[in-house]
Amino acid sequence: MSNLLPGLTDDSVEFFTHQNQLKVIKSGQVLSFTDLPFATIQVLKEEINKSIETKVALHDFHPTSEMKRIEQFAICRFGGIDMKGDIVNGELQDGEFWACPNHGNCPHEGVLCKLPFINGSRLNKQDVQLMKLSATEKTNEVIAEELSLPLGSFHLAKKFLYKKLGIQTKQELAVLAMNHNII
Repeated sequence: MSNLLPGLTDDSVEFFTHQNQLKVIKSGQVLSFTDLPFATIQVLKEEINKSIETKVALHDFHPTSEMKRIEQFAICRFGGIDMKGDIVNGELQDGEFWACPNHGNCPHEGVLCKLPFINGSRLNKQDVQLMKLSATEKTNEVIAEELSLPLGSFHLAKKFLYKKLGIQTKQELAVLAMNHNII
């Protein structure tokens, strides 16, 4: 694929998955992960080496291939497309939340991937689930049941989440959820 895409015509790098393969947008071009220059691979490798927990998790996925571990890291940390560079001016960004098919079933969830960072706070798994469910037509009672929370605890969790996000309405919650790839 070598189609020009709008945006990202600078030197930033955007990783994304397409049909279960990691792709990259660099200088407006869509490339395969294997077509990346050494310097870009090195940025990912340096980030992996900062955390023993990350290294162990990646080794669990791919015990025999360093290149597959680096690719898995990019998939987990940056697999969604948001048209914002994941590497900007040679600096790796924080990571992005995306609709990974393994959410909820991955033993390394929260290690390799990043939960959303909104309004100066990193969300937790319950916050994300609450946002997903609240953006539906489900009632508070149904959402509380799906979260395995008593209704009073659900309302308290919702109140704390709204405060953390700096919002007041379900509509604002839905907009934030959309803007941060949660729904």
